[in-house]
Amino acid sequence: MSVSISDRISAYQTQCSQRDRKTLAAQGALRILAGAGSSGRDSLSISNRARSFSKKSIAALIDKSANVSASELSFYFANYNNPRAILDAINFGENVYCGYNPEFKDYGILSFDYNGSRQVIPNYAVPKMNAGSLAGIQAVNNSLVLNNKSYYGWTASNGGRYTWTVNNGMIGYAQSEKLLAEDNSRIYEAEMGKAGDILSALAQGRSLWGELYSRKEVISTCEKVGITPGFFSIDAGAGKHTYILQESGSVINVSKNISRWNNMNWIEIGYKEGDTFSIYGNEYAIDSNGHIHVSVDDTFTSTDVIYPSR
Repeated sequence: MSVSISDRISAYQTQCSQRDRKTLAAQGALRILAGAGSSGRDSLSISNRARSFSKKSIAALIDKSANVSASELSFYFANYNNPRAILDAINFGENVYCGYNPEFKDYGILSFDYNGSRQVIPNYAVPKMNAGSLAGIQAVNNSLVLNNKSYYGWTASNGGRYTWTVNNGMIGYAQSEKLLAEDNSRIYEAEMGKAGDILSALAQGRSLWGELYSRKEVISTCEKVGITPGFFSIDAGAGKHTYILQESGSVINVSKNISRWNNMNWIEIGYKEGDTFSIYGNEYAIDSNGHIHVSVDDTFTSTDVIYPSR
């Protein structure tokens, strides 16, 4: 039986119509998954409309468009209803990277290492924290104590509030938000990066000498978190470190000085047993083994260090 040209044209149009409907449906699904126009990303969750799609549908869309394997989505699917676990994996994980396939650039992915394998989270599914609800980074009596693996709020010079993390002495803008930052927050990344670098160096006991920080920037950052000139300490998951902040912005690493003085054999360099040092307002005598014993937990009343005469 022969088929007329008009019938062939009609059949072709039907096929095109079906293909177009599938394409539009896929594009619509991606828009919904991205939570476009939804306020869901303002809280610790993704849009409810996105959750109406099954995990299988999400995997199929992502695998086709972003070249992501199902195994790389295993962490996401296992924690699909646990946004805090997703945030922690990104913010406290290793080798965190934000990227996309050129064909999938509007709906990219965040990747990170987890238990020895690469895992990905679709960008639309990365929860956004409400920084306004988080405690600020604030010292009490010149002692700054921050909980490790925790989140804090930071106020930039524009008055905007941003989510920061504390991770084994590393303090700074949360990766989950920094990598997906809106344009208005990118303006303040350099400012926040400098402050985070200064606090991180102090929290890890690193010297600020030779670093790319001016003394004015050090003073400004310390003042912002409630640290004033004099003795101060910081503990942010990498041990307690004590310093002296001078009015000039210079920082003396008290913890390192104490360790050096305690390890020194003073008799070997010309002092004698019983000679007394005056260190930060306290007196410490050389023992029979040639050592003095200063504790970082001692109460110091002066910034002066006076050596005995030889």
